Amino acid sequence: MNYQLLTSHKAFTLIELLVVISIIAIITSFSAAAFSSYSRHQQLVQAQESVDLAIHDAQSRALSSVDGLNWGVHLTSGTNQLSLFSTATGFNSATKVLPRNLGEGTIVSDLTLQSTGMVNVVFSVRDGSVTFTANDGTCLGGSADSSCSAVSSRCLAVGINLQGTADKRYLKVNERNIFEGTALAPCP
Repeated sequence: MNYQLLTSHKAFTLIELLVVISIIAIITSFSAAAFSSYSRHQQLVQAQESVDLAIHDAQSRALSSVDGLNWGVHLTSGTNQLSLFSTATGFNSATKVLPRNLGEGTIVSDLTLQSTGMVNVVFSVRDGSVTFTANDGTCLGGSADSSCSAVSSRCLAVGINLQGTADKRYLKVNERNIFEGTALAPCP
């Protein structure tokens, strides 16, 4: 029998392996950073949508005459909590309070028309008009057809912030419209 020894072996060198591992590490780090940024953005978008949904829910409940009372949203600057409530006069006299959470790491960071860092967006069961009030029912502003029409502010801007970052999103409530804004001011 005639056996031939193979003298030629093909293999990767140590340098080639290190180059491939380095390239994989670089790609992985860029992917992780991009995913982290995307994840933070989505968390902020979800918090904004939670505030938007709560305000629309209050508006819908008022227009549907749920419990025959006005419905509103209680917003407090610096917290990740808000409350949907029904009332005849103000948040302090609410008959039903439904707490909502914006999610971990997101807070209501800015409020125009703030009174001690708290504002209530209240929709009238009578005609759907919107008023912005302090907890005791004091008018801070509202739509032209609201009980607060004498107060000049017709818009409330709400800033939602991802804690530990400069990332913010804004919602604005004006007359009967709720829309996204790019900054806290101006508030049309």
